[in-house]
Amino acid sequence: MLEFDRIRILIARTDALGDLVISLSVQARILERCPQAEIHWLVRPYVAPLLDLLPGISGVHLREPETDLRKLILNLKPDAVLNLSHRDKAIIPAARDAGVPIRVARARGIGQILAATHLLWQSRLSTGRHEAQNALAFLAPFGWDGGCPARPHLAFGETELQRGQQELVSIPHPRLGVVTRGSGAGAFPSAVWWAKSLIVFADSGWNPVILSPPEDSTLKPVELAGLFARIAACDAIIGPSTGPVQAAAALDVPVLCLMGLRPNHAPSRWAPQGDRVQVVQYPRPEADLSGGMDRLDPVDLLPHLDRFRLPPFSGYPKTEAT
Repeated sequence: MLEFDRIRILIARTDALGDLVISLSVQARILERCPQAEIHWLVRPYVAPLLDLLPGISGVHLREPETDLRKLILNLKPDAVLNLSHRDKAIIPAARDAGVPIRVARARGIGQILAATHLLWQSRLSTGRHEAQNALAFLAPFGWDGGCPARPHLAFGETELQRGQQELVSIPHPRLGVVTRGSGAGAFPSAVWWAKSLIVFADSGWNPVILSPPEDSTLKPVELAGLFARIAACDAIIGPSTGPVQAAAALDVPVLCLMGLRPNHAPSRWAPQGDRVQVVQYPRPEADLSGGMDRLDPVDLLPHLDRFRLPPFSGYPKTEAT
């Protein structure tokens, strides 16, 4: 176990939005154990606005195709680099070349294996653990891994909250924000299912509005920060386990998450975290990515949505001004 009074850590999470949200527990654990720690993130440009909503960050650095990783890390001079994005295998060799003393990675790619000082060999697929717990495993060199991860918590300022309300002012409450599908491998309902379900939700008193992806929405496309503002202006969010839904839970907006049964994409591994999250799995395991989710009867979802109208879920989304 390593001990530091003060440490500078670069957390690399250069994949998708949902992966970044789930990994926020790593920063929470570091600051819990070492409040003086200086936390930097290396992320893709399109997900960087999410970190504007997270207090306690010392720096956000962008991973672009032309990024000189060795130069970036040399200038930053971190004590440790945690490469949570195992597919981005250039980060750990660059950290070694920059002289970083602690370099943590999954055992993927011979170059990364040879360059890391600490490797995670255990497969994520067979552990039965949530991805937030798998992310905390990168803190093993410090003795800070294990246990229950803190749920992600993002906070909007008053200006951003007002922006979302203004953009959705024509849609009365209760607003049901809809995320129809994601970019990852998880299951999601078909467009035909959504067309039928939105009518059912509207007939039950909700006012549904598709927020994401932009090509499915009638709203004017916005940047990621604008999407978050719209999410925060809704009374509930429904959708599969994907980035915007994960972010909604972190913004403390009530979430009804629709998920499949395959172990690799089941709630035990990928469910959004939060006190205002409900998960519904479709009835049968076969045909997970080819219509399985369409077996959900939207009428059966109404009691779950109606629960959001009762305490402690009722009322407008609870966010904290910064």
